[in-house]
Amino acid sequence: MNRQELWNRIIALLDVYSDKGLGNCSENSQLIADIGFCSIDIMNIVNDVEDEFDIEIYDNELEDVVTIGDVIKLVEKKLS
Repeated sequence: MNRQELWNRIIALLDVYSDKGLGNCSENSQLIADIGFCSIDIMNIVNDVEDEFDIEIYDNELEDVVTIGDVIKLVEKKLS
């Protein structure tokens, strides 16, 4: 899977929880500060990402996840 395909799949998952829409987002968009996700949204997103990509994400791996790009990098790491 290339990065664009990964981007599209992750954006589709995130869009479910976004009130604003994600049309203007970039990999640098912060999940909480820019998009407005709350901690419950983040928990649901993690569950959806795990299901979508058949991976397991541990709590300590989320400490450095701030942006959409961080989510992509984490999933890439898990899939490699």
